[in-house]
Amino acid sequence: MNKLRIVPLGGGPGTVTSNMWLYEYGGEAIIVDCGIGFPEDKVSDDILLPDITYLKTKHLQLHGILLTHGHDDHYAALPHILPYLDSSPPIYGSRLTAAFAQDKLEEFGLKHKIQVISETDQIKLGPYRIDPIHITHSVPDAFHYLITTPVGKIYHGSDFKFDLTPLDHWPPNFAKIVASSSGGVLCLLADCLRSERAGMTPSEVSLTPALKRELNHWGGRLIFTTMSSQIHRIQQAIDVALGYGRRLCFIGRSMERTSQIARELGYLRFPQKAVVKSNQLKRFKDFQLCLIISGSQGQEASSLTRYAGGKHKIIKPKVTDKIVYSTDIIPGNEQAVFKVIDKLVRLGTSVVYQETTDDLHVSGHASATEQQLLMELVNPQYLYPIGGSFRHMYRFAQLAKQLGFKQEQCLLPDFGQVVEFDESGRSFLAETLPLNLPRINQN
Repeated sequence: MNKLRIVPLGGGPGTVTSNMWLYEYGGEAIIVDCGIGFPEDKVSDDILLPDITYLKTKHLQLHGILLTHGHDDHYAALPHILPYLDSSPPIYGSRLTAAFAQDKLEEFGLKHKIQVISETDQIKLGPYRIDPIHITHSVPDAFHYLITTPVGKIYHGSDFKFDLTPLDHWPPNFAKIVASSSGGVLCLLADCLRSERAGMTPSEVSLTPALKRELNHWGGRLIFTTMSSQIHRIQQAIDVALGYGRRLCFIGRSMERTSQIARELGYLRFPQKAVVKSNQLKRFKDFQLCLIISGSQGQEASSLTRYAGGKHKIIKPKVTDKIVYSTDIIPGNEQAVFKVIDKLVRLGTSVVYQETTDDLHVSGHASATEQQLLMELVNPQYLYPIGGSFRHMYRFAQLAKQLGFKQEQCLLPDFGQVVEFDESGRSFLAETLPLNLPRINQN
């Protein structure tokens, strides 16, 4: 009797990044996400890749790869993984996600074409039927996937929050989430990263007053940094800067590329005449400029790190500069980020970051109330918390019990452990894979 197997090639339980989930049934498979991870002892620009040993040794028929959204820990391992697959599977994502992933593949000289899908599409991949569901996160155009398998429906609920007032006026598709429960959902895999936080995660629009405060009456350059894929956050910085009559300058390859892609697709809005090229900055007074720079995670070769070290070819630190961090620190990057901040402080610049103010960043992840709401809307037979550490998983299970779910309905596997479902709908914690995530330097 065949079983549905959910195999965490990126480690899965207990890990936040390196997302790569293999769904396997009768020798036929699909993959959800293919992201990089970050070592906990990170002291350079090393990254972790999913371990595809299981996939290669099993010689499965891989029907396709589904991308949930445009964050590196969900798609950026593609150029490192695709050359080692036995086949060339189709890859699917939303317009923005596909564009980011396509750009990453082209950066590595790969010609694989990413296929764009919308939430009105239904995709048939071997024995699997896929229905995308629009969701809100800290990057636009994100998906959850309802995966119909021979043993039942799986709701793959990757990173999300229920932003009811999103910056792009595109709220979650609650109707489709509710409709997914029709006929029963066997298992809900759900983002659990903020299960310890009560209530709901604030909307992205709540940041605007804080951004205005930091820019108001500041006579020097404003240097704004966030993750280059934080398109909503970048849009807010743009809107505030333009409101104060400042020109924009995008600095750093990733920031330049993602802002260009997002603008071409309509996800970022600003007049091109407001943009200054980095080699033209000297033509403007400092109070006329807002620099939007990559390197918020302390990447060794990033523009912000080189600026802090006085090694950037074009922009040099000034004591009248204000650097505003508007991002969470990805687990594993703390040492690198604070090393850069220390340098900036020693230079005499003004630095604003999450330890000095708590209103310049909101998470893209659901808090406890939102997680419970997703549980109730989907109403699955089993729950499988993903995208968090083990403490987040256990707290997620406690939240489920508050809603009446039983202990045996909450699956809490170990790192690398396979979860199985048989054709009668019973779940099993199967073998634990001896995963060894490859570590490489991305430079």
